[in-house]
Amino acid sequence: MSFRLLATVIACVAVSACATSRSGPAVPASEVQVYNSTQLIPTQYDVVDRIWIDTGRSAFTYPSFANPDDAVQAMREEAGKAGAAGILNVMCMNGDGWSNGRQLCYGDAIKFVSTSSK
Repeated sequence: MSFRLLATVIACVAVSACATSRSGPAVPASEVQVYNSTQLIPTQYDVVDRIWIDTGRSAFTYPSFANPDDAVQAMREEAGKAGAAGILNVMCMNGDGWSNGRQLCYGDAIKFVSTSSK
């Protein structure tokens, strides 16, 4: 019985790790802008992906970087792969004591909502 439960849990984790909310064609990282929450209003954008916090692997591992600039550049690349135009709500934490001082950053990859359809 416990083997079946373990197999079911492993299968669920594997399937959820393959699921993705990415949509649209890729965007070059150089075109992905970083915004803070005071620059946009919620009706201007849709969240395409929550970078590094929505995946099944984030419960077990996460990417960390030597400094915030490297982390944000990597986030821009991930957002671009998701077809996002920008990143909002970027949060970086210093991993002193638990990640050898490396930076853990996350944020929301966003796409702007077309105003012509409203």
